[in-house]
Amino acid sequence: MNPLSVLVVAPTPQLAATLTGWLTEAGCGVILVTSFSAGKSRLADGPSILISEIRLGDYNGLHLALRAKASDIPTIVVGNADPVLEREAERLGVAYLTHQLDRSQLLNTIQTIAHPVSVRPQSIHSAAPLSFVSWDELVPAVSDRDESLSHRTRRTLRS
Repeated sequence: MNPLSVLVVAPTPQLAATLTGWLTEAGCGVILVTSFSAGKSRLADGPSILISEIRLGDYNGLHLALRAKASDIPTIVVGNADPVLEREAERLGVAYLTHQLDRSQLLNTIQTIAHPVSVRPQSIHSAAPLSFVSWDELVPAVSDRDESLSHRTRRTLRS
């Protein structure tokens, strides 16, 4: 059986390293990106699961969760304890874990939400592939025209 492919969207280096280590040890294939845009692009590859931090700049992990849900990709969002965000995640059918998570909690949640696939929580010797995509590889340079349009849109949305 192919390993579970997990798209991890984590701009925080420590969380990215921790999640990547745990998932790789469990035999998962990990795709690590550090931004909302990169995560959105990589959802098109059809990962088995999305794990995203809640804070992603102008967007958040729940925005990605909505996109993942449209493609039937189960999602875990990781953030600080926040009853409002936790209720919103639950409403969307998304697992919400706090930053105090541990390895077994993460792997148990994956087993709960994943489509019938196997995660080997006890395996620590795995050759699962790990790939990293940088922001520069995924986001083309923004033209001056596009940039001015986005600023206009932001002003419109704020007023």
